[in-house]
Amino acid sequence: MRTCLRAFFMSICIPLSVSLGLMLSSGTALAGPSLKAPLSDEELGGISGQAGIVLNAHLELSTGLGAENRISLGFKVGANTSYLLLDKLSGTLDLLGLSLRAVAGPAEVGDVIELTLPSFLGFKDFGVKAIGVQADPLAPLSNSLGQIQLNGSLQMQGQVLLWSR
Repeated sequence: MRTCLRAFFMSICIPLSVSLGLMLSSGTALAGPSLKAPLSDEELGGISGQAGIVLNAHLELSTGLGAENRISLGFKVGANTSYLLLDKLSGTLDLLGLSLRAVAGPAEVGDVIELTLPSFLGFKDFGVKAIGVQADPLAPLSNSLGQIQLNGSLQMQGQVLLWSR
């Protein structure tokens, strides 16, 4: 299976099996049997969503024998485009407790969007086998700058507040 995502100069093409488990929860707004039936305007008006969204994910990337996958990021400077290549992405990533919600901010700013950092990140053999920079993103990697492989866990706390000007 070949999965490709493209955005601007970034393309991610991964021919591998991907297992991604996502769990979204926003308190009682998603609970109950009314989830299967359309909501009337009055019922929808009673839902506030103040608990926000919490994201938990388990991502497994496996290359298998002989499998090729590559992430390429294009950077255009003047008339030249160079690509950062991340070759053979694999491993397991666990993310717990990334949340997003609207909260009341300082008086001079008003309401803000609060992004809470995940409380746990776990890695098992997660990384890339080769990193390179070259002009052709589809050519074989000619010169590797090294590799990255992560094992272990990370616990974080904190938040980022976002608002418009």
